[in-house]
Amino acid sequence: SITSGISDDSSSGTASLKTADAAGSSAGSSSGNLNLVTGSSSTANSGDVSIATGLSTSASAGDMALTVGSGDLLGGSLSLEAGASGSANAGDASFVAGDSQSTDGGSTTIEGGDGPNQGGSVQISAGSGASTGGGLISITSGIS
Repeated sequence: SITSGISDDSSSGTASLKTADAAGSSAGSSSGNLNLVTGSSSTANSGDVSIATGLSTSASAGDMALTVGSGDLLGGSLSLEAGASGSANAGDASFVAGDSQSTDGGSTTIEGGDGPNQGGSVQISAGSGASTGGGLISITSGIS
């Protein structure tokens, strides 16, 4: 457990988990990796990973940024993938913007990157099925 300090009248402290910068100046000097992994289990479920910002009852809730670093040669890639299953349904992946009780709901944007030669592509594919057909793609606008 890593916990920052508590404050009764101001902001609480910051908790950081970071690897050190690479000190070497030669090619191939990489900074350290950071792994956040739960243990495996052969007889029950493996552990969950939960990353969440706190709620606020009087102001805005905290934001969450999942950002991959830039590089002079190549930018880092981002892959979000639900788990596979050998004997039951595979895991679901869900991207949902927040609801609002008083004004506008949040928006979701999926966009390919810009490039001086060619822009990045956006591909949406339904999965294949061997016995009962492939998956569906459904795009529905909101009701007013």
